[in-house]
Amino acid sequence: MDGEQYFVRELVWNGTDGRSFDLVSCRDEEVLTEDESFDSYPTDAQITVVLEGHGIDVESETCKICRKEILLATAHRHDNGWVGSCCWDERLRMTA
Repeated sequence: MDGEQYFVRELVWNGTDGRSFDLVSCRDEEVLTEDESFDSYPTDAQITVVLEGHGIDVESETCKICRKEILLATAHRHDNGWVGSCCWDERLRMTA
């Protein structure tokens, strides 16, 4: 987004089964979810909310299979539509 890259960092807590997930900038490793981590791997819609909360313009689309909001930066073009990582399968590449 805006020429920047971000990643989701999984945090594993010692002595518990708990995990949490943070959204982090690749450039400077700034944690964008410093107020509250995600309890499970975040959806594209949750990532969009965090990025927009930091003033980052996010382009989104709708997955043509499940109709969820997806990040255009990570979506796959397929037959005049977009498929998100939520539904993408490499077998779809053969039918595009």
